[in-house]
Amino acid sequence: MAAATGSKLETGGGNEEAAEEEGEENILYDLLITTEWPAETEVQDSVFSYIFFILFVGPALFMLQYLWYSPAKFSLPAGLIRLVSKQISWHLVLARNGKLLAAVQDQCIEIRSAKDEFGSVIGKCQVPRDPNPQWRRVAWSHDCTLLAYGESTGTVRVFDLVGSELLVISPGSSFPGDLTYAIAGLIFLEYKASAQWSAELLVINYRGELKSYLVSVGTNQSFQESHSFNFRSCYVHGIMAVIYHPVHR
Repeated sequence: MAAATGSKLETGGGNEEAAEEEGEENILYDLLITTEWPAETEVQDSVFSYIFFILFVGPALFMLQYLWYSPAKFSLPAGLIRLVSKQISWHLVLARNGKLLAAVQDQCIEIRSAKDEFGSVIGKCQVPRDPNPQWRRVAWSHDCTLLAYGESTGTVRVFDLVGSELLVISPGSSFPGDLTYAIAGLIFLEYKASAQWSAELLVINYRGELKSYLVSVGTNQSFQESHSFNFRSCYVHGIMAVIYHPVHR
């Protein structure tokens, strides 16, 4: 915790008399820094690893992508890729009750509480380093007890408030570097039809593929696909963003 000390701003010379006549004082206000994250240092690969990647791994991935994909397959607009890639890689997501904050960093998610003005960490979720961190998504459950984290590959992880990983939902198919499988919308819904399930989780990728999962936590940690839908029947170029309105449920 750091603070800038407050002090009075003094005027010089002939301005002193004018200040006394007006009876006003200029004050410097306190600036409190609740939390400061040091910059994470990137681990540099060795020369041997770099040469190995250039000579072997790079061409192999290129040939594999060429064989698996055809020009007719779906691709994201270049403008969208430039727009998202220019955003910061960290995310700050406030829970709907305003009492919890998720700070998404490179390889962890800090869960902070409003009890001490978000100064301390009550839970830490460990996540793998994402090659495209700007394309990640985070969502709080309706009761603010679960946190869903979507990777750029389309994989979704569900955590509790202490940072324990409860569930991992993998996409049906994906390819390294293919951002069409990244999550465009990650939404938790209340689920009251059965006590077996804690919540419903909607996962929508940029290809327009929607999947609904019923999530169960506690003694029976599991998930089950409830239904699916493809928006590409309506939007041939996929979707760019998703907003859920509960009135239409």
